[in-house]
Amino acid sequence: MTKSTVPDANVAITAVREPRPFLFLEPAPLPLRKNAIDAVGAAHLHAAAEGWVPMLVRSLIDFTIERHNRLALLRGIPQPIQLSVLNRRRRAARSWLLAVIAGKVDAATRHAVATQWLPLLAGTGPELRLVAPPARVLIEFVRGAITACIFDLPAANLLPEAKALHALETTLSVHLAAVLQTARTAKK
Repeated sequence: MTKSTVPDANVAITAVREPRPFLFLEPAPLPLRKNAIDAVGAAHLHAAAEGWVPMLVRSLIDFTIERHNRLALLRGIPQPIQLSVLNRRRRAARSWLLAVIAGKVDAATRHAVATQWLPLLAGTGPELRLVAPPARVLIEFVRGAITACIFDLPAANLLPEAKALHALETTLSVHLAAVLQTARTAKK
């Protein structure tokens, strides 16, 4: 039996897949209109992620510690995180995550996110002009973690989950806009 040089008609043709970039979250335009977050989506977001808050806090803190250790090794001065800093990060992470799953975008929450919670989690300290790049990374991490909590079970109708995802992304985009706005005003 000889092999033919003509390809078989039964061979499946492989499709060429185009690589698509990951869509990072864009900051929301501030000031925010009154009903920016859908109440049904926010309620489903809260119900889907409320039980996961302790796990989300632990994973966010582990992520910030890993980032801290990597940056310290690159700078050549590896130091462990002090217990008092770790406890402050835990409180900040819990407060921020509870605000995110509740869909809070009011002025007081935006101020706390931009001047307290994210600078503390990012490890930039009082330098608010330095918080924007690490805050983007933390926001994307939280976006992925809570999205996994929303879509943890199969469902026949994914509309409630899609509304919850929209509420999550809207909340995080407002938080990102608040951080970027604070960082811009701190540079001046």
